Amino acid sequence: MLKDLRSNPLMLTDAYNLSHQRLKVNTDWEVSHIYNRAEGMILYGFNEMVNSILNIQITKEMVQQLKDSAKVMNIVAPIELFERVVDEFNGYFPIMVQSLPEGTWCPKGTPFAQVRNTAVGFGELVTWLEGIFLQASFPCGTATEAFHIRKYLEDVKKDKKFDDSFLIRAHSFGFRGHRSLEDAYWASTSWNMFLFGTDDVHSLIHTPSAKVGSISALAHKVTQQYDVEYDGYVHAIDATAEAGEKIVALVIDTYDANRFIKKYLVPLARHAKEKGIHLVIRPDSGDVFEQVVDVYKVVKVCGLDNVSAIIGEGMNLQAMKRADLFFNLRSVPLTFVSYGIGGGFYNHINRDTLGFAMKTAFSNGAPRMKFGMEPLKRSIPDAVALYLNKDGQMVAEREEVIEEEYDSLYRIIYCHNSAISEPYKLEADWNDTQRRALENLGKDLQERIILSDSINELVAEFEKIYG
Repeated sequence: MLKDLRSNPLMLTDAYNLSHQRLKVNTDWEVSHIYNRAEGMILYGFNEMVNSILNIQITKEMVQQLKDSAKVMNIVAPIELFERVVDEFNGYFPIMVQSLPEGTWCPKGTPFAQVRNTAVGFGELVTWLEGIFLQASFPCGTATEAFHIRKYLEDVKKDKKFDDSFLIRAHSFGFRGHRSLEDAYWASTSWNMFLFGTDDVHSLIHTPSAKVGSISALAHKVTQQYDVEYDGYVHAIDATAEAGEKIVALVIDTYDANRFIKKYLVPLARHAKEKGIHLVIRPDSGDVFEQVVDVYKVVKVCGLDNVSAIIGEGMNLQAMKRADLFFNLRSVPLTFVSYGIGGGFYNHINRDTLGFAMKTAFSNGAPRMKFGMEPLKRSIPDAVALYLNKDGQMVAEREEVIEEEYDSLYRIIYCHNSAISEPYKLEADWNDTQRRALENLGKDLQERIILSDSINELVAEFEKIYG
Protein backbone atom coordinates (compact mmCIF):
# COMPACT_ATOMS: atom_id res chain seq x y z
CA MET A 1 0.00 0.00 0.00
CA LEU A 2 1.04 3.62 -0.47
CA LYS A 3 1.55 4.06 3.27
CA ASP A 4 4.32 1.46 3.11
CA LEU A 5 6.40 3.15 0.38
CA ARG A 6 9.09 4.31 2.81
CA SER A 7 8.59 1.63 5.42
CA ASN A 8 11.91 -0.08 4.60
CA PRO A 9 14.74 1.86 2.88
CA LEU A 10 16.68 -1.38 2.35
CA MET A 11 14.04 -2.45 -0.15
CA LEU A 12 14.31 0.76 -2.16
CA THR A 13 17.01 -0.54 -4.46
CA ASP A 14 17.47 -2.43 -7.73
CA ALA A 15 17.76 -6.21 -7.50
CA TYR A 16 21.26 -6.36 -8.95
CA ASN A 17 22.56 -4.32 -6.01
CA LEU A 18 21.86 -7.30 -3.77
CA SER A 19 24.72 -9.18 -5.41
CA HIS A 20 27.39 -6.48 -5.67
CA GLN A 21 28.86 -6.85 -2.19
CA ARG A 22 30.10 -10.36 -3.11
CA LEU A 23 30.81 -9.66 -6.77
CA LYS A 24 33.29 -6.89 -5.94
CA VAL A 25 36.83 -7.60 -4.90
CA ASN A 26 36.91 -4.85 -2.27
CA THR A 27 34.28 -2.61 -0.68
CA ASP A 28 36.47 -0.99 1.97
CA TRP A 29 36.13 2.56 0.65
CA GLU A 30 34.08 3.90 -2.24
CA VAL A 31 33.18 7.29 -3.66
CA SER A 32 30.50 7.96 -6.28
CA HIS A 33 29.33 11.08 -8.10
CA ILE A 34 25.87 11.99 -9.33
CA TYR A 35 25.79 13.96 -12.58
CA ASN A 36 23.51 15.87 -14.93
CA ARG A 37 25.29 14.61 -18.04
CA ALA A 38 23.00 15.97 -20.75
CA GLU A 39 21.96 19.51 -19.80
CA GLY A 40 22.66 22.32 -17.38
CA MET A 41 20.09 22.53 -14.59
CA ILE A 42 18.80 24.15 -11.44
CA LEU A 43 19.50 21.77 -8.55
CA TYR A 44 16.29 21.18 -6.61
CA GLY A 45 14.87 18.39 -4.49
CA PHE A 46 17.98 16.25 -4.05
CA ASN A 47 18.60 17.40 -0.48
CA GLU A 48 15.08 16.54 0.66
CA MET A 49 15.07 13.18 -1.13
CA VAL A 50 18.34 12.19 0.52
CA ASN A 51 17.30 13.08 4.04
CA SER A 52 13.77 11.71 3.71
CA ILE A 53 15.28 8.24 3.27
CA LEU A 54 18.57 8.28 5.17
CA ASN A 55 16.93 9.61 8.34
CA ILE A 56 14.84 6.44 8.62
CA GLN A 57 16.39 4.16 11.25
CA ILE A 58 17.04 0.65 9.99
CA THR A 59 15.73 -2.14 12.23
CA LYS A 60 16.29 -5.88 12.50
CA GLU A 61 12.79 -6.39 11.11
CA MET A 62 13.73 -4.43 7.98
CA VAL A 63 16.84 -6.56 7.53
CA GLN A 64 14.74 -9.72 7.86
CA GLN A 65 12.28 -8.42 5.27
CA LEU A 66 15.16 -7.86 2.84
CA LYS A 67 16.47 -11.34 3.55
CA ASP A 68 13.07 -12.93 2.92
CA SER A 69 12.50 -10.92 -0.25
CA ALA A 70 15.95 -11.75 -1.62
CA LYS A 71 15.20 -15.42 -1.10
CA VAL A 72 12.02 -15.10 -3.14
CA MET A 73 14.04 -13.46 -5.93
CA ASN A 74 16.73 -16.16 -5.81
CA ILE A 75 19.50 -13.68 -4.93
CA VAL A 76 21.77 -13.75 -1.89
CA ALA A 77 21.67 -10.29 -0.24
CA PRO A 78 24.43 -8.81 1.98
CA ILE A 79 22.45 -9.38 5.18
CA GLU A 80 25.50 -9.28 7.46
CA LEU A 81 26.32 -5.81 6.20
CA PHE A 82 22.96 -4.46 7.29
CA GLU A 83 23.01 -6.34 10.57
CA ARG A 84 26.20 -4.39 11.27
CA VAL A 85 24.42 -1.14 10.36
CA VAL A 86 21.83 -1.94 13.03
CA ASP A 87 24.28 -3.17 15.67
CA GLU A 88 27.23 -0.81 15.15
CA PHE A 89 25.68 2.35 13.70
CA ASN A 90 22.36 2.65 15.48
CA GLY A 91 20.49 1.74 12.31
CA TYR A 92 21.80 4.61 10.16
CA PHE A 93 23.89 4.27 7.01
CA PRO A 94 27.54 5.16 7.72
CA ILE A 95 27.90 7.36 4.66
CA MET A 96 28.42 11.02 3.84
CA VAL A 97 26.51 12.85 1.14
CA GLN A 98 27.91 16.12 -0.21
CA SER A 99 25.94 18.32 -2.57
CA LEU A 100 25.95 21.74 -4.14
CA PRO A 101 23.46 24.09 -2.46
CA GLU A 102 19.87 23.77 -3.68
CA GLY A 103 19.04 26.40 -6.30
CA THR A 104 22.55 26.32 -7.79
CA TRP A 105 22.96 26.36 -11.58
CA CYS A 106 24.83 23.15 -12.40
CA PRO A 107 26.51 23.22 -15.82
CA LYS A 108 26.26 20.14 -18.00
CA GLY A 109 28.41 17.31 -16.62
CA THR A 110 28.57 18.60 -13.04
CA PRO A 111 29.14 16.06 -10.26
CA PHE A 112 26.58 17.99 -8.22
CA ALA A 113 26.63 15.37 -5.46
CA GLN A 114 29.30 13.07 -4.04
CA VAL A 115 28.62 10.08 -1.79
CA ARG A 116 31.14 8.03 0.23
CA ASN A 117 31.17 5.63 3.14
CA THR A 118 32.48 6.80 6.50
CA ALA A 119 33.46 3.42 7.94
CA VAL A 120 35.73 0.82 6.39
CA GLY A 121 33.95 -2.06 4.69
CA PHE A 122 30.69 -0.23 3.98
CA GLY A 123 31.48 0.92 0.44
CA GLU A 124 28.50 -0.93 -1.02
CA LEU A 125 26.13 1.38 0.88
CA VAL A 126 27.30 4.29 -1.29
CA THR A 127 25.15 3.19 -4.22
CA TRP A 128 22.50 1.14 -2.44
CA LEU A 129 20.01 4.02 -2.69
CA GLU A 130 21.09 5.06 -6.18
CA GLY A 131 17.53 4.70 -7.48
CA ILE A 132 16.19 7.15 -4.89
CA PHE A 133 19.01 9.62 -5.48
CA LEU A 134 18.38 9.60 -9.24
CA GLN A 135 14.68 10.29 -8.78
CA ALA A 136 15.74 13.86 -8.02
CA SER A 137 15.90 14.18 -11.81
CA PHE A 138 12.19 15.11 -11.76
CA PRO A 139 12.30 18.10 -9.36
CA CYS A 140 15.55 19.25 -10.97
CA GLY A 141 13.84 18.93 -14.35
CA THR A 142 10.75 20.90 -13.33
CA ALA A 143 12.82 23.59 -11.60
CA THR A 144 14.94 23.94 -14.74
CA GLU A 145 11.85 24.11 -16.95
CA ALA A 146 10.31 26.82 -14.75
CA PHE A 147 13.62 28.68 -14.86
CA HIS A 148 13.66 28.61 -18.66
CA ILE A 149 10.03 29.82 -18.83
CA ARG A 150 10.86 32.73 -16.51
CA LYS A 151 14.03 33.53 -18.44
CA TYR A 152 12.07 33.60 -21.70
CA LEU A 153 9.52 35.98 -20.19
CA GLU A 154 12.28 38.19 -18.83
CA ASP A 155 14.00 38.31 -22.22
CA VAL A 156 10.78 39.28 -24.06
CA LYS A 157 9.91 41.81 -21.36
CA LYS A 158 13.29 43.47 -21.76
CA ASP A 159 13.18 43.40 -25.57
CA LYS A 160 9.63 44.83 -25.76
CA LYS A 161 10.08 47.17 -22.78
CA PHE A 162 7.06 45.71 -20.98
CA ASP A 163 6.47 46.23 -17.27
CA ASP A 164 6.62 43.48 -14.64
CA SER A 165 2.97 42.51 -15.17
CA PHE A 166 4.16 40.72 -18.33
CA LEU A 167 5.77 38.07 -16.11
CA ILE A 168 2.34 36.92 -14.89
CA ARG A 169 1.29 35.61 -18.33
CA ALA A 170 2.41 32.01 -17.61
CA HIS A 171 -0.08 30.20 -15.36
CA SER A 172 0.11 26.66 -13.98
CA PHE A 173 -2.81 24.42 -14.96
CA GLY A 174 -0.86 21.35 -13.93
CA PHE A 175 -2.39 19.72 -10.84
CA ARG A 176 -4.89 17.37 -12.47
CA GLY A 177 -2.40 15.97 -14.96
CA HIS A 178 0.11 14.59 -12.47
CA ARG A 179 0.75 10.91 -11.91
CA SER A 180 0.97 11.35 -8.14
CA LEU A 181 0.80 13.87 -5.32
CA GLU A 182 4.55 13.58 -4.93
CA ASP A 183 5.10 14.67 -8.52
CA ALA A 184 2.58 17.48 -8.00
CA TYR A 185 4.54 18.58 -4.94
CA TRP A 186 7.83 18.81 -6.79
CA ALA A 187 6.42 20.45 -9.91
CA SER A 188 4.31 23.05 -8.12
CA THR A 189 7.03 24.11 -5.70
CA SER A 190 9.43 24.34 -8.64
CA TRP A 191 6.94 26.53 -10.49
CA ASN A 192 6.48 28.79 -7.48
CA MET A 193 10.21 29.47 -7.35
CA PHE A 194 10.13 31.36 -10.64
CA LEU A 195 6.54 32.05 -11.74
CA PHE A 196 3.51 33.82 -10.34
CA GLY A 197 0.25 32.41 -11.67
CA THR A 198 -0.96 29.02 -10.46
CA ASP A 199 -4.06 26.94 -9.89
CA ASP A 200 -2.09 24.63 -7.55
CA VAL A 201 -3.77 25.51 -4.26
CA HIS A 202 -1.90 22.72 -2.46
CA SER A 203 1.44 24.34 -3.25
CA LEU A 204 0.80 27.06 -0.68
CA ILE A 205 1.07 24.44 2.06
CA HIS A 206 4.71 23.99 1.10
CA THR A 207 5.62 27.50 -0.11
CA PRO A 208 3.49 29.91 1.95
CA SER A 209 5.81 32.83 1.17
CA ALA A 210 5.60 32.36 -2.61
CA LYS A 211 4.23 35.35 -4.51
CA VAL A 212 1.59 33.50 -6.50
CA GLY A 213 -2.05 34.05 -7.27
CA SER A 214 -5.00 33.03 -9.41
CA ILE A 215 -8.41 34.27 -10.53
CA SER A 216 -12.01 33.09 -10.51
CA ALA A 217 -12.95 31.24 -13.66
CA LEU A 218 -15.81 29.43 -15.33
CA ALA A 219 -15.63 25.75 -16.11
CA HIS A 220 -17.83 23.89 -18.55
CA LYS A 221 -19.72 22.35 -15.62
CA VAL A 222 -20.78 25.85 -14.52
CA THR A 223 -21.93 27.01 -17.95
CA GLN A 224 -23.85 23.77 -18.45
CA GLN A 225 -26.04 24.58 -15.44
CA TYR A 226 -27.77 27.38 -17.33
CA ASP A 227 -30.62 26.88 -19.78
CA VAL A 228 -29.50 30.07 -21.51
CA GLU A 229 -25.72 30.17 -21.90
CA TYR A 230 -25.57 33.97 -21.96
CA ASP A 231 -27.25 34.17 -18.56
CA GLY A 232 -24.41 32.13 -17.10
CA TYR A 233 -21.82 34.61 -18.37
CA VAL A 234 -23.74 37.57 -16.98
CA HIS A 235 -24.07 35.86 -13.61
CA ALA A 236 -20.32 35.09 -13.56
CA ILE A 237 -19.59 38.81 -14.00
CA ASP A 238 -22.12 39.88 -11.38
CA ALA A 239 -21.01 37.26 -8.84
CA THR A 240 -17.37 38.26 -9.31
CA ALA A 241 -18.22 41.91 -8.65
CA GLU A 242 -20.29 41.02 -5.59
CA ALA A 243 -17.36 39.04 -4.20
CA GLY A 244 -15.18 42.15 -4.49
CA GLU A 245 -12.92 40.61 -7.12
CA LYS A 246 -11.83 42.41 -10.28
CA ILE A 247 -11.24 39.67 -12.86
CA VAL A 248 -12.89 36.50 -14.11
CA ALA A 249 -12.06 34.04 -16.88
CA LEU A 250 -14.80 32.85 -19.24
CA VAL A 251 -14.35 29.54 -21.06
CA ILE A 252 -16.15 30.06 -24.38
CA ASP A 253 -16.41 26.68 -26.11
CA THR A 254 -18.99 24.85 -23.99
CA TYR A 255 -21.25 25.07 -27.03
CA ASP A 256 -19.85 27.32 -29.78
CA ALA A 257 -16.81 29.59 -29.39
CA ASN A 258 -17.49 31.45 -32.63
CA ARG A 259 -21.01 32.34 -31.50
CA PHE A 260 -19.56 33.68 -28.24
CA ILE A 261 -17.11 35.91 -30.10
CA LYS A 262 -19.67 37.23 -32.59
CA LYS A 263 -22.75 37.62 -30.37
CA TYR A 264 -21.77 37.66 -26.69
CA LEU A 265 -18.33 39.24 -26.38
CA VAL A 266 -19.20 42.91 -26.85
CA PRO A 267 -22.31 43.10 -24.60
CA LEU A 268 -20.58 41.01 -21.92
CA ALA A 269 -17.46 43.18 -22.00
CA ARG A 270 -19.54 46.33 -21.70
CA HIS A 271 -21.54 44.86 -18.82
CA ALA A 272 -18.28 43.83 -17.12
CA LYS A 273 -16.91 47.34 -17.62
CA GLU A 274 -19.88 48.77 -15.74
CA LYS A 275 -19.18 46.34 -12.90
CA GLY A 276 -15.45 47.08 -12.82
CA ILE A 277 -14.54 43.60 -14.03
CA HIS A 278 -11.81 42.52 -16.45
CA LEU A 279 -12.70 39.55 -18.66
CA VAL A 280 -10.18 36.89 -19.61
CA ILE A 281 -11.50 34.98 -22.60
CA ARG A 282 -10.45 31.32 -22.77
CA PRO A 283 -10.99 29.35 -25.97
CA ASP A 284 -10.48 25.66 -25.23
CA SER A 285 -11.06 23.74 -28.46
CA GLY A 286 -10.78 24.22 -32.19
CA ASP A 287 -8.23 26.70 -33.57
CA VAL A 288 -7.68 28.56 -30.32
CA PHE A 289 -4.99 30.81 -31.81
CA GLU A 290 -7.33 32.10 -34.53
CA GLN A 291 -10.09 32.53 -31.96
CA VAL A 292 -7.80 34.80 -29.92
CA VAL A 293 -7.06 36.82 -33.07
CA ASP A 294 -10.80 37.16 -33.66
CA VAL A 295 -11.37 38.24 -30.06
CA TYR A 296 -8.65 40.87 -30.37
CA LYS A 297 -10.11 42.23 -33.62
CA VAL A 298 -13.48 42.70 -31.93
CA VAL A 299 -11.86 44.29 -28.88
CA LYS A 300 -9.84 46.69 -31.02
CA VAL A 301 -12.74 47.74 -33.25
CA CYS A 302 -15.08 48.28 -30.32
CA GLY A 303 -12.53 50.00 -28.09
CA LEU A 304 -12.84 47.50 -25.26
CA ASP A 305 -10.02 47.89 -22.72
CA ASN A 306 -11.15 45.33 -20.14
CA VAL A 307 -10.64 42.14 -22.16
CA SER A 308 -7.67 39.81 -22.65
CA ALA A 309 -7.25 36.11 -23.49
CA ILE A 310 -5.65 32.98 -22.13
CA ILE A 311 -4.80 29.78 -24.01
CA GLY A 312 -4.45 26.54 -22.09
CA GLU A 313 -4.71 23.99 -24.88
CA GLY A 314 -1.50 21.97 -25.44
CA MET A 315 0.82 24.62 -24.05
CA ASN A 316 4.45 24.25 -23.02
CA LEU A 317 7.51 26.48 -23.31
CA GLN A 318 8.11 25.77 -26.99
CA ALA A 319 4.41 26.17 -27.79
CA MET A 320 4.46 29.50 -25.95
CA LYS A 321 7.32 30.70 -28.11
CA ARG A 322 5.57 29.59 -31.30
CA ALA A 323 2.34 31.24 -30.15
CA ASP A 324 4.12 34.52 -29.45
CA LEU A 325 5.58 34.46 -32.95
CA PHE A 326 2.12 33.76 -34.36
CA PHE A 327 0.56 36.69 -32.51
CA ASN A 328 3.41 39.04 -33.32
CA LEU A 329 2.90 38.32 -37.02
CA ARG A 330 -0.83 39.06 -36.68
CA SER A 331 -0.33 42.28 -34.69
CA VAL A 332 -1.90 40.91 -31.51
CA PRO A 333 -0.04 42.45 -28.55
CA LEU A 334 1.69 39.84 -26.41
CA THR A 335 0.32 41.62 -23.36
CA PHE A 336 -3.14 40.61 -24.58
CA VAL A 337 -2.45 36.85 -24.38
CA SER A 338 -1.55 34.64 -21.41
CA TYR A 339 -0.88 30.91 -21.35
CA GLY A 340 -2.10 28.17 -19.05
CA ILE A 341 0.46 25.38 -18.93
CA GLY A 342 -0.62 21.95 -17.72
CA GLY A 343 1.08 18.65 -18.48
CA GLY A 344 3.31 20.41 -20.98
CA PHE A 345 5.29 21.67 -18.01
CA TYR A 346 6.38 18.25 -16.80
CA ASN A 347 5.23 15.29 -18.93
CA HIS A 348 8.41 15.26 -21.02
CA ILE A 349 10.72 15.12 -18.00
CA ASN A 350 12.42 11.83 -17.15
CA ARG A 351 15.87 10.71 -16.03
CA ASP A 352 17.30 11.15 -19.53
CA THR A 353 16.11 14.76 -19.86
CA LEU A 354 19.03 16.01 -17.79
CA GLY A 355 21.06 12.81 -18.18
CA PHE A 356 21.09 11.81 -14.51
CA ALA A 357 23.59 9.10 -13.60
CA MET A 358 25.55 7.88 -10.58
CA LYS A 359 29.06 6.62 -11.27
CA THR A 360 31.90 5.23 -9.17
CA ALA A 361 34.86 7.58 -8.79
CA PHE A 362 37.00 5.69 -6.25
CA SER A 363 36.96 1.98 -5.42
CA ASN A 364 39.36 -0.83 -4.49
CA GLY A 365 41.99 1.65 -3.41
CA ALA A 366 42.25 3.74 -6.59
CA PRO A 367 40.43 6.33 -8.74
CA ARG A 368 37.94 4.77 -11.19
CA MET A 369 35.92 6.08 -14.11
CA LYS A 370 33.53 4.92 -16.76
CA PHE A 371 35.48 5.65 -19.93
CA GLY A 372 33.01 4.36 -22.47
CA MET A 373 32.72 4.80 -26.22
CA GLU A 374 30.37 7.77 -25.92
CA PRO A 375 31.94 10.91 -24.38
CA LEU A 376 28.59 11.97 -22.88
CA LYS A 377 28.61 8.90 -20.63
CA ARG A 378 32.16 9.24 -19.34
CA SER A 379 32.51 9.98 -15.65
CA ILE A 380 35.08 11.88 -13.57
CA PRO A 381 37.65 9.81 -11.68
CA ASP A 382 38.57 10.27 -8.01
CA ALA A 383 37.01 12.17 -5.15
CA VAL A 384 36.51 15.78 -6.18
CA ALA A 385 35.46 19.16 -4.92
CA LEU A 386 33.98 22.04 -6.88
CA TYR A 387 35.04 25.68 -6.82
CA LEU A 388 34.56 28.91 -8.77
CA ASN A 389 37.57 30.20 -10.69
CA LYS A 390 38.45 33.90 -11.09
CA ASP A 391 35.96 34.14 -13.99
CA GLY A 392 33.15 32.79 -11.83
CA GLN A 393 33.02 29.47 -13.65
CA MET A 394 32.55 26.16 -11.86
CA VAL A 395 35.57 23.84 -11.90
CA ALA A 396 35.91 20.24 -10.74
CA GLU A 397 39.23 19.56 -9.04
CA ARG A 398 40.65 16.50 -7.31
CA GLU A 399 39.80 16.71 -3.64
CA GLU A 400 43.37 16.35 -2.47
CA VAL A 401 44.32 19.45 -4.46
CA ILE A 402 41.39 21.71 -3.67
CA GLU A 403 41.74 21.26 0.07
CA GLU A 404 45.02 23.17 -0.13
CA GLU A 405 44.08 25.93 -2.59
CA TYR A 406 40.34 26.63 -2.79
CA ASP A 407 37.08 26.68 -0.84
CA SER A 408 34.82 23.85 -1.94
CA LEU A 409 31.25 24.59 -3.00
CA TYR A 410 30.02 21.26 -1.63
CA ARG A 411 27.95 21.14 1.53
CA ILE A 412 27.57 18.05 3.69
CA ILE A 413 23.83 17.33 3.72
CA TYR A 414 24.03 13.96 5.50
CA CYS A 415 26.77 12.28 7.51
CA HIS A 416 26.86 9.44 10.01
CA ASN A 417 29.88 7.64 11.42
CA SER A 418 29.00 6.95 15.03
CA ALA A 419 27.22 4.12 16.77
CA ILE A 420 25.87 6.51 19.37
CA SER A 421 24.92 9.87 17.90
CA GLU A 422 22.17 10.65 15.46
CA PRO A 423 23.29 11.40 11.90
CA TYR A 424 24.10 14.95 10.94
CA LYS A 425 21.77 16.41 8.35
CA LEU A 426 21.46 19.75 6.60
CA GLU A 427 17.95 20.49 5.38
CA ALA A 428 17.35 22.91 2.55
CA ASP A 429 15.13 25.95 3.12
CA TRP A 430 12.80 26.68 0.18
CA ASN A 431 13.17 30.45 0.53
CA ASP A 432 16.96 30.20 0.40
CA THR A 433 16.67 27.85 -2.56
CA GLN A 434 14.42 30.32 -4.38
CA ARG A 435 16.73 33.24 -3.67
CA ARG A 436 19.73 31.31 -4.96
CA ALA A 437 17.83 30.08 -8.03
CA LEU A 438 16.58 33.56 -8.97
CA GLU A 439 20.13 34.89 -8.88
CA ASN A 440 20.82 32.82 -11.99
CA LEU A 441 18.37 34.83 -14.10
CA GLY A 442 20.77 37.71 -14.65
CA LYS A 443 23.85 35.61 -15.31
CA ASP A 444 25.57 34.29 -18.40
CA LEU A 445 25.05 30.62 -17.66
CA GLN A 446 28.03 28.29 -17.83
CA GLU A 447 27.25 25.55 -20.33
CA ARG A 448 29.63 22.78 -19.26
CA ILE A 449 31.65 21.95 -16.14
CA ILE A 450 35.37 22.66 -16.39
CA LEU A 451 37.75 19.85 -15.43
CA SER A 452 41.03 20.82 -13.78
CA ASP A 453 44.42 19.94 -15.26
CA SER A 454 44.94 17.28 -12.60
CA ILE A 455 41.66 15.55 -13.49
CA ASN A 456 42.40 15.75 -17.21
CA GLU A 457 45.79 14.16 -16.56
CA LEU A 458 44.08 11.33 -14.69
CA VAL A 459 41.57 10.88 -17.53
CA ALA A 460 44.49 10.72 -19.96
CA GLU A 461 45.89 7.79 -18.00
CA PHE A 462 42.61 5.93 -18.44
CA GLU A 463 42.63 6.81 -22.12
CA LYS A 464 46.01 5.14 -22.53
CA ILE A 465 44.48 1.94 -21.20
CA TYR A 466 40.95 2.01 -22.64
CA GLY A 467 40.92 4.62 -25.40
